[in-house]
Amino acid sequence: MKTLQDFLNDLGARESGGNYKAFNKFGYAGKYQMGEAALIDCGYYKKNTKIYNNDWKGIFTGKDNVYSISDFLNNPAAQENAQIIFKRRQWGYLKALGADKYAGKIINGYMITPSGLLAGAHLKGAGAVSEYLKSNGVKNPKDGFGTSVECYMKKFAGYDVSAVCT
Repeated sequence: MKTLQDFLNDLGARESGGNYKAFNKFGYAGKYQMGEAALIDCGYYKKNTKIYNNDWKGIFTGKDNVYSISDFLNNPAAQENAQIIFKRRQWGYLKALGADKYAGKIINGYMITPSGLLAGAHLKGAGAVSEYLKSNGVKNPKDGFGTSVECYMKKFAGYDVSAVCT
């Protein structure tokens, strides 16, 4: 079975081609294309408003020596740390919504797995994954590039991510 590190490597390859300095037109940053809300969840960033538009006008906390978006883009270790923290947080959100109980079920011809759930949450958030699951795959939210939750859940199914799913 593929490992957590395989999952992270493959996710980073899909998100940015593995480029730690990537920055897309929607303001998502780094290897994993993380936004403001994700970095807030990880403790790297603070914002005075509840509008997460990836304008990066908030304050970086200095965690892992990250004091700016430039620091984040130039710090692979911080990006890797942030992603592990974020995956643990996402798993907590998925559990709170009951999404973890779908692991092992078949929707639209493929098996739901914890790694698939995490990948779907990475793409559109735990709420979108829950919407997909509760609709039995009828509602399939997409990101700004047209990639669907189901696409990520299928693509990233079957990895051993037990280290972040506690």
